[in-house]
Amino acid sequence: MKILYAEECYVNALEEQNNRAPFMLTKVADTAARKAGQLRGLVIEQHVAWWFRRYYPFQYLEADNYQQWTHPCAHDFKLKISSRIYRVDVAGPRKNGSFGSYQQKPSSNVDCHILCKALGFKSWNQIDFKQGFEIIGVVLPRDFNMEISPKSVIPISDWLKMIHL
Repeated sequence: MKILYAEECYVNALEEQNNRAPFMLTKVADTAARKAGQLRGLVIEQHVAWWFRRYYPFQYLEADNYQQWTHPCAHDFKLKISSRIYRVDVAGPRKNGSFGSYQQKPSSNVDCHILCKALGFKSWNQIDFKQGFEIIGVVLPRDFNMEISPKSVIPISDWLKMIHL
């Protein structure tokens, strides 16, 4: 599924990076590649959250640490379906383009990981976000490892049906 680029999402990602970067658990080095990775992840996260806010406004809930820059949180937003709340993590690609967990990424208190990439990704420092984004699918926490098996990726349309959205 494709998500179109929205300038407001990019601006929100820049603001979040500016405020949150000093406190991000995954920050292991203050390098150009790390800063680019933070921004890439936040731009992708903002676009996926924006899509859910737009199409499911009554089910969409902000993350527990919304605009609380110093508080870490494993999920990026939540969805309330009937009486159940799903904690959603948006996972973008690593700088080599692959998906998967890594040592510093918080993984507890998440119900699913939505894999999404920027369509204009050429390398960690060469990304044209204006080409939009593609949701690859959803991975459950038990399958969100260093290397994700393609068999464990649930198509987004199937996942939305599974959770009754």
